[in-house]
Amino acid sequence: MRLIQLPLFLLSLLMAGNVLADDSVKNYNQISFDISVSRDVENDVMVASLFAQEEGSDAQVLSKRVNKSINQAIAMLEQHGSIQVSTRSYSTSPVYNKQKLVGWRVQQSIQLRSKDMALMSELIGKLQKELRLSGIAFSVSREKTAQVSKSLIDEALATFRQRAGQIASGLKADGYRIVSMRISGPDAPVVRLQQNMRVMAAQADVAPVLKAGENTLSVRVSGTIELE
Repeated sequence: MRLIQLPLFLLSLLMAGNVLADDSVKNYNQISFDISVSRDVENDVMVASLFAQEEGSDAQVLSKRVNKSINQAIAMLEQHGSIQVSTRSYSTSPVYNKQKLVGWRVQQSIQLRSKDMALMSELIGKLQKELRLSGIAFSVSREKTAQVSKSLIDEALATFRQRAGQIASGLKADGYRIVSMRISGPDAPVVRLQQNMRVMAAQADVAPVLKAGENTLSVRVSGTIELE
């Protein structure tokens, strides 16, 4: 019996056709869907931004004044272990009047972060004797986010299984198997400092009245099931 040798390109086409045929068989009864669960969580972290600013004709003198104010603030804050403090932007910019240089403006900011909101409010009131308050924000700590995420993931997976069973039952399938799954979130909410005009208008030595509020944490499950 004589064997017929096919050209390589024909063999490749036949093999590709078989693969496509197999894929169509495998994929025709697959269904993809998403599940999302959320929970409102009380903020437990407070972040505040304050700055020192001086204006005048001598930039070097202004820088010394700003540095003194910032160093005094840091020295006071470092007495409290529950307060995290970090220096932020530092800038020296010219001041013009009718396109003529008339002086300089020097500014530096610091950021405070803590779970002790009562202490933060008290310290902000004291700091405003020398510094200006530029923004306050509240967020959920990474520790609390990790804790809440465990129950959110369990809830999302249970909802995914329930939805998958509902789909299989509705389509009269004997059952299903999970082909793929992806779980995302929750991440700790990004802190966005926002100016609070009521706070900024307060007297310099008065502690602001603050309310932490809530943030929404969410978990999303995306998956594909194959009906049996």
